[in-house]
Amino acid sequence: MIVNKSMYPIQTGFSVISRMQDRFATLQVQLGTGMKASTLAEMGNDLPMSISVRSRLAKIDSFSANIDTVNLRLSFLDNAMARFDKLEAEGRSSAVQGQYGTNNINLATVPGLAYGRLDEMVTMLNSDIAGRYLFGGSNTDKAPLPDTTTLLEGQGGRAGFKAVVTERKAADAGLDGRGRLQSSHAAGTTSVNLVEDGVHPFGMKVSAISTTSGAVTVSQPAAGGGALGNQVGVTFAPTPAEQIAAGQTISMGFTLPDGTETQITMRAIAAADAPGGINEFVIGADAEATAANFKTALDKKLVEVGGTTLSGASTFAASQNFFNGAGEPVLRVDQSSGNPPTSLRLATEADTVMWYTGQTPAVAAEGLGRLEIGTNGANVTLGEKQPVSAAHGFQVSGISASTANITTGYTATNPSQATAQFTAVPAPGETVNITLTEPNGTTRTMALTAVVGKAGPGQFTIGADVNATAANFSKALTGVVTDAAILAEGNPRQSVTAQIDDSTRVNYGLQANESGLLALMRTTAAMSVETYPDGDPTATGRFDAMAERQQSALSEAHNVKRGSVEILTMELGMARSALNNTTTRHSNYKLQLENLLSDVETVSKENVAMEILALQTRLQASYQATSMISQLSLVNFMK
Repeated sequence: MIVNKSMYPIQTGFSVISRMQDRFATLQVQLGTGMKASTLAEMGNDLPMSISVRSRLAKIDSFSANIDTVNLRLSFLDNAMARFDKLEAEGRSSAVQGQYGTNNINLATVPGLAYGRLDEMVTMLNSDIAGRYLFGGSNTDKAPLPDTTTLLEGQGGRAGFKAVVTERKAADAGLDGRGRLQSSHAAGTTSVNLVEDGVHPFGMKVSAISTTSGAVTVSQPAAGGGALGNQVGVTFAPTPAEQIAAGQTISMGFTLPDGTETQITMRAIAAADAPGGINEFVIGADAEATAANFKTALDKKLVEVGGTTLSGASTFAASQNFFNGAGEPVLRVDQSSGNPPTSLRLATEADTVMWYTGQTPAVAAEGLGRLEIGTNGANVTLGEKQPVSAAHGFQVSGISASTANITTGYTATNPSQATAQFTAVPAPGETVNITLTEPNGTTRTMALTAVVGKAGPGQFTIGADVNATAANFSKALTGVVTDAAILAEGNPRQSVTAQIDDSTRVNYGLQANESGLLALMRTTAAMSVETYPDGDPTATGRFDAMAERQQSALSEAHNVKRGSVEILTMELGMARSALNNTTTRHSNYKLQLENLLSDVETVSKENVAMEILALQTRLQASYQATSMISQLSLVNFMK
């Protein structure tokens, strides 16, 4: 029998022992770290899964970081919107018609309180979070508003709000303070005429007239010829037996510069009660004398209204001109148009402080994208508002019709204008196409098709005649232009977005010229520049006019309006809700991924410890066996 080492493969034994040692070392590292591998190469078949899970976790962490950032900004915006809502409430209650306080204390304190609210509002709109401004839309690198002093007083030769108010008040009042109205009574006649001093945006516009006396004939407003505007007439019956009686009245309605309405009522009184109050006129010996007395009393009343109600309306009109909304330019009185002025002009950055310099749409739904629609019988006109701005609103760029029953015309002057004349009742299916161009060059073509019965989107109802059809067409045109303006305006919330999931973005952009913030800015600025000195006979009247307009502008009836403080708060709340829901979803998903990653990359220390013990036993046995066999020989065997 041959006994030697070749019967046992020593080299193979050493190799097995080496592998067990390597495994033992690996197990010791796993026991110490809890991880299956210390390098990617050691992951083996688990590597693709590990990389995929870690990539997803990294993306979730990135989304979570975005959520944390947006949450911080939304927290600030929530607080700001709550304060704006409170400022609205304070504005509504700060000035009430007829409530002047003890010794007229409210007249002295209201302007100062309004200035404080204005300054606080400007400060909040200019606030930044880590250098990012939140009320300028996508323009986040600079404050969207100048400071309060610059807004009101101007800077570097550029006019501020106070200068614009002064200009507007003078233009609305006219040279004699009667609101750009002229009364006339020719000797030997019994008529008094009241006419606007021209066709322009200033002063009071006569809108209606009525009387309670059968002895008085009134003529309703009618367009005057030449340079005259609307006019009304009052004619007193010439027969003495038909004289107006004491207590009977003549009332006139007026449209004011800010779009509101007012009315004056003149009451007849007997000669024995002369001279009467500001709203009264004396019945004369005959109709001619009564007419003369009426004219004198009317002029005095117009001056009184001009210094009170019209003054307040002028201040608010100036706030509308200076604090321009989305899609509107800043406007100034064109002092070069005459004395008194007859037109507005576009303000420039060289001569006027621009109150808002953040992101803003060039076309806005409110105001039909700076277009006007007029209907006169069978004619419908679509034209641009003056003064025309190349940077704001739609431009009318074309019109056509598919039928000879509708004659179209286009004037490419400045402002441009499109007309549709219904020469005959159109047949169903006949279409009018109108093209509008945005300041950025984008064109939109709107088609209106004639239909029988109820009209849907893009349709107008065929009426009984051309006039009725034109009226229906005008109504439908208003709808499609509004829709086009809404599309062109877009959603301010989308001016700032953040990715919070693979398929989810949260929109939270805000622009300081949105309707609710704009109304608050206009009213607080208007109230802050007015003063009511002791001894000023117009003080209480102006205070009442301003208080009425502030309460109307800040009324809770506007809460449902797009861009109101309440709607903004709700939309930001929806953004916050989306963040919270996504955060919860990320948390749950992250936990699942971490569990999966743990299964792939980590080990059970208890199992590793048991494997180490087993391997250690096998190693010891292998060492001993290998040692004994390595010393095996015939001599040793025979021993």
